[in-house]
Amino acid sequence: MKSIAPYGAYDHARCEECGYESFRSPAAAIAAHLYENDTDYCDDLTVASTHEDLILWHHRNAVDFLQSRYPSGNAAVLDVGCFNGFFVKKLLSLGFDAHGIDFNTKAVAYGQQALGLGSRVSSLSVDQCIARGMRFDVITLFEVLEHVPEVRPFLEKVLKLLKDDGVIIISTPNNNMCWRPPLDYPPHHLSRFTIASLNACLSGLGMKSLYAAEQMSTYELVRHYLGTFFRAKDRSSLRGGEFKCERITTGLRRGMNRLRGTANLLLTPLDKGLHRLGIRYISQIIVAGR
Repeated sequence: MKSIAPYGAYDHARCEECGYESFRSPAAAIAAHLYENDTDYCDDLTVASTHEDLILWHHRNAVDFLQSRYPSGNAAVLDVGCFNGFFVKKLLSLGFDAHGIDFNTKAVAYGQQALGLGSRVSSLSVDQCIARGMRFDVITLFEVLEHVPEVRPFLEKVLKLLKDDGVIIISTPNNNMCWRPPLDYPPHHLSRFTIASLNACLSGLGMKSLYAAEQMSTYELVRHYLGTFFRAKDRSSLRGGEFKCERITTGLRRGMNRLRGTANLLLTPLDKGLHRLGIRYISQIIVAGR
């Protein structure tokens, strides 16, 4: 790892070989209250009209893989960092035995009640799941690893919950993205990954890559860029500043959620062309098995 310019109180280093970046600080830690009380995370509970509004590119890729590997839906899935359980609800509708855990108790309570998930989602920790002897065919971690101070020890624990013939599905922001949004900095994100770095990490834990893909979404790029003009610059939100004029921005976000599917479809030719040119935004996904 090569040290580069620090970011505030965070030491910043990069691996020149695989493109992994880390931000380290004595105070860096995952604290549930930071997410439970963050304006963006609280808004996400009510801005989405349905759980489907929260399904993104990496979730759709995961669903496609799961349906090809388990066509009858006979797989137990654990979504680690499930937020309100929207992906759990999606998988249940497809016949999978899905569960989710998240330390954000507000989000979990919302999913239990508003999404009708009950005990399917909980605030159990990974350690508690291990102690209970839980095992799963599939474990998903969508946009989780970049928040974790110590990635390898965390993944070592998570893999204890995976059956011997199981698979793990991970998505993170792509460090090779063409534009970096304000959310991709500490304290929100503590690591940056590439497919190469994710593959190296998983390989070091005895896992073999089965599938990997990188996203190019003009829609998400434009949405995130325009969103910066609606945010305060005081960094009061983990994602780069609290939204100004909440009533207006809430309406805009709901409208953009409804337009996402149509916009992505219309922009597919452009996205494919940009992807061929090596332009990426914003996510990436990797699936690995033993």
